[in-house]
Amino acid sequence: MLKKITYFVCFFSLLSLWSCGGGIKLWGFGGDKNYQGPEYAPVTRTTVIFHPNQAQETCQVFAHALVALPASFSGREISHAILTEGNARGADRILVGQSRQSNGGKDVQFLYYGPEEEYSCIEQWNGWKFGYDLWEKQGEWVSIGYKEWGQDSFRPEVPVLMQIAMMRCR
Repeated sequence: MLKKITYFVCFFSLLSLWSCGGGIKLWGFGGDKNYQGPEYAPVTRTTVIFHPNQAQETCQVFAHALVALPASFSGREISHAILTEGNARGADRILVGQSRQSNGGKDVQFLYYGPEEEYSCIEQWNGWKFGYDLWEKQGEWVSIGYKEWGQDSFRPEVPVLMQIAMMRCR
């Protein structure tokens, strides 16, 4: 009887972990990297920039991430997913970098890579140097810029991995 209860508890523990996204590697690149940065109150209006020089002097980078996006996600869906995460993390601005064809997956996933300390985007931006071990294993370039951002008509036919940096601008 005790053995059956133990199996039952283990089964439902694993099931609950799976339903929360833990332990399953949908993307083929090692699962989720949990956010470990500063905790800020959510904001209601995160905005996007496409070049570090567009940041205000007060903008401090607090999170680097690679964002895995499923195939056929529209520009609107891409925008919504990234801005929703930015709002929840308290980001005033998100710097969008380059995008590449990814190895696949069916869910949006944020893989966080620091930084260890916040820094000024204008004075100290040092390029897209995080997650390179994963980045270099991806496929062809996918152009997602100002023209494609938020557009329903834009739908890459392939899964995408996108670089982003989140900032507080106070």
